[in-house]
Amino acid sequence: MIGIKSTPFYLITIALLIGISAKTLFSGGMFMDGLWYSVISRNISIGFGSFWDLSFSKTVYLHFHEHPPLAFGLQSLFFDLFGESILVERFYSLFTFLITGWIIVLIWRRVVIEKFKNLGWLPLLFWVTIPLINWSLSNNLLENTMMIFTSLSILFMLKSTNKARFLNLLLAGVMIFLGLLTKGPVALFTLSFPFWIYIFNIDYGFKKFILDTFILIAAILFSFGLLFIIEPLALDSLIVYFNKQVVTSIKSVRYVDSRFYIVWNTITNLIPAVIILVLSYVFLKTDKEKSSNNNWSWIFIALGFSGVIPIMITLKQSSFYILASMPFFSIAIAYLVAPRALFLYQKIVTNDHIYKRFKGVVYIVFILSIVVSVVLSNKIDRDEVMISDVRKVIEVVDENSVIGLQKELFEVWTLHGYFQRYAKISLDVNNKFDDVYFLVSKGYESSQLTNYNKLSMNLEMFDLYMKAKN
Repeated sequence: MIGIKSTPFYLITIALLIGISAKTLFSGGMFMDGLWYSVISRNISIGFGSFWDLSFSKTVYLHFHEHPPLAFGLQSLFFDLFGESILVERFYSLFTFLITGWIIVLIWRRVVIEKFKNLGWLPLLFWVTIPLINWSLSNNLLENTMMIFTSLSILFMLKSTNKARFLNLLLAGVMIFLGLLTKGPVALFTLSFPFWIYIFNIDYGFKKFILDTFILIAAILFSFGLLFIIEPLALDSLIVYFNKQVVTSIKSVRYVDSRFYIVWNTITNLIPAVIILVLSYVFLKTDKEKSSNNNWSWIFIALGFSGVIPIMITLKQSSFYILASMPFFSIAIAYLVAPRALFLYQKIVTNDHIYKRFKGVVYIVFILSIVVSVVLSNKIDRDEVMISDVRKVIEVVDENSVIGLQKELFEVWTLHGYFQRYAKISLDVNNKFDDVYFLVSKGYESSQLTNYNKLSMNLEMFDLYMKAKN
């Protein structure tokens, strides 16, 4: 009966996730990477480009091989089902987070002792307090999809310790393979899981660690071999991706000044969770029965850092690269808090008066989080001026047109994203197309405008011109 009473605790974590992200979750404007990913996914859906030959626009990345294609292909299914609304990518991201949250709970129930199994909401609570989680939810990152596969790989590895060992390890290897098809080599970090179990668990022998790792690697290699036999185009596409992105990022690409940026970013994102951990030790009592040792906590901390440390090999680092590690840090911290959380949980669910009041408050918060998200869905959270201008332009420019523009504007990559996302309009700077329209930034003077007639549009960032008819 107590287990059934866990429902409000799950609802409050979902409400927090939606509530904290309400301002950006369904509003206009998006981080450039996520904006481009939604365009490419939409393009697959409408038949512009294909799974192994992705396309962004007629003029930019007609052949897009900057990332593996799986996340784009999966998101394109949402466009197939729900049309081209800008909400499609938002609901897809929310879907990936709900699935990942469900997997986190399943992993939790595999590693904790019986009395803690009703606390499956606890790692979720720590997970949603991570700032990166809330930011990523609204910005349609490839890591949102990869989290599903990396988390599933750990779940299948854990299941292999109880039954159907060989089958579950094969499935774990296939999940890592799917993670590689989503975001590339960063998905390999879950291969370290058997090693960390061997280091921190005396019951897991060296021979078992070696054999399990061998099966996982064999499953990944077999999956790739089967893919290349069934779909020869996959090999060409992935080779181009590997050379352009992986090799180049190690050799020359530089986003940050220090290789330790990614480690510091991990630590700062975990600060809210650590504060809650400390406060629980200060203010909450623990249940009288001794809890199990903290080996699993150390295993998941080590696993989390296995997804962070290898990124230091390159100076091409962004905060969201660590997203797939966050579920495991959350599980680790929740494991340490569990004895104290159990004491508080039992105090609430065993007192009918307190429980009813708590449940009422949770339902109100849950409903409010949804209402606030809906109310804010018509707002523009970022790039408001740019989006406003783009919308003015597409009122008079036909869908699927090509607009010529000056070099300075051409390098505003977010502008490409919004024109493509809202009206499938491509931007051109090389005069390869017979452009009907031309954009310049305000105050820009150029002899190129000699043969153009200005449209009266009162644009804020740039002016739109139409070629004069001869």
